[in-house]
Amino acid sequence: MTSVTCKLMESIIRDHLLNYFLRNRFFSDRQYGFIKGRSTTLQLLRILDDWTNSIDSGGQIDCIYMDFEKAFDTVPHKRLINKLLSYSVNGKLIKWVNAFLYDRHFRVRVNGEFSSGFAVLSGIP
Repeated sequence: MTSVTCKLMESIIRDHLLNYFLRNRFFSDRQYGFIKGRSTTLQLLRILDDWTNSIDSGGQIDCIYMDFEKAFDTVPHKRLINKLLSYSVNGKLIKWVNAFLYDRHFRVRVNGEFSSGFAVLSGIP
C-alpha cells in the first residue's frame, strides 16, 4: 500500500506522461482505455460497428479475445525505464520513477508470521 503523498505524486506523474505522449503522438488511433474520451466502451462500440459493416457486405469475422486486465502488474521495471528512455522522456522524471521503483521488497504475513523479503522487479507498487 502506498501513502496519500505517493498516490498524489503518481497522479501528477501520470498526467505529465500522458500529456507528453499525446503531444508527441506516441499513441495509436486504436489506443483506448486510459485516454480521456476514448473508453473501452467506445472501443467496443466501434469494433461492433466495423464487424456489422463487414458482415453486411458479405465478409467474415475472426477474432481472438485476450484479457490484459492485470498487464501492468507484470511489466519489468528495467524494461519500463528503458522504454521511457527510448521515448526521450525528461531525464529527471525517469530518475524519479526509477527511484520510486528501485529496491522495493515485499513479504507475506500468515498467522502473524512474516516470510523472508522478496525483491519486487515488476509491476507498480
